[in-house]
Amino acid sequence: MNRIRPFRFGVIGLALAIFIVGCDKPDPQSTQPEQPTQPVQPEQPTQPAQPTQPKPDSTAAAEHGTLPKTAGSFNTAKKWLYEKVYYDHRLTFYCGCQYSEGHQVELSSCGVTPRKNADRAQRIEAEHVFPASQFGNFRQCWREPGKFPDCVNKKGKILLGRKCCEKVDLVFEAAHNDLHNLFPTVGEVNGDRSNFNWGMIPGEKRSYGECNIEVDPSIRRAEPPESVMGDIARTMFYMSDTYGFRLSRQDQQLYTAWNRMDPPDAWEIERNRRIAAIQGLGNKFIEGNAVVSGKADESAGTIQPVKPAPQPEPKSQVQKGLVCGNKTKCGEMKSCEEATFYLNQCGLSRLDQNGDDVPCESLCR
Repeated sequence: MNRIRPFRFGVIGLALAIFIVGCDKPDPQSTQPEQPTQPVQPEQPTQPAQPTQPKPDSTAAAEHGTLPKTAGSFNTAKKWLYEKVYYDHRLTFYCGCQYSEGHQVELSSCGVTPRKNADRAQRIEAEHVFPASQFGNFRQCWREPGKFPDCVNKKGKILLGRKCCEKVDLVFEAAHNDLHNLFPTVGEVNGDRSNFNWGMIPGEKRSYGECNIEVDPSIRRAEPPESVMGDIARTMFYMSDTYGFRLSRQDQQLYTAWNRMDPPDAWEIERNRRIAAIQGLGNKFIEGNAVVSGKADESAGTIQPVKPAPQPEPKSQVQKGLVCGNKTKCGEMKSCEEATFYLNQCGLSRLDQNGDDVPCESLCR
């Protein structure tokens, strides 16, 4: 009996140990199989911080459908404007002045009196109805150009505003060159209007003779003639709708009133057709409004082919003794007139460094 007892206790102790160990094992039904351990990657040496390309703004093209097929440069956009849209309707916006194939304004045709700059008043410039600096402020490339590596050269100099955005922002470039937002205007009026907001100005101060546009620099506001208020409203709505540029509540109310007061006329409808045929997108605020107002024909909602512009005669390269020659720099120009001729007729875009249609600032300011 005494020999059997120690053996029994030993067997019992061994069984208890096996039982306890078994309780510590996880239930195979309640746990996932353990994932194999991934090999540790060797630590990479720290690299100096590199500038990164900022993400596109929230108003990127993907959020607004396909962008219009606008010109690849502002100079090309101006060429299209004059030669493919206004080739048989050479009248300035705002003042209704006639102008020549060489982009010279006939002031006597519209009763315009230059306010200060007679030279600039006699030439045509392409006006952004929705100012580039205003919609540029919606884009990061305009507000923070230093964050874009392509806008910083090797010496650390930063391209500002328009130049940076034209280089890195497809949305800005399309908006900047969009023909729907460009109108031929008297140069001095374009310069005086600057990037001021549209609105109403008390009184009827006339600074340009019979041209009924008012500009008040003290409040940074411009009031257009009543005959084009609707044109401006529909352009502003188009730019906001196409590119996501926000309009204030006050602006929306103002443009809604202008749109109702001045519905599209025959030329605005035809102009829209020509631009739609070029860029692949019309201004729906003209097309819809035109149908409602009864001023469009049955094909108003469709894109009509643009009539081919008449081919310029060889003499178009000769104007008042000016000929496209070998000059390439402002320092070689004898006058503002010659510089303007080289910019518009000879395609020497380098004379217009800031894209405001004014060549050689030292000669034309």
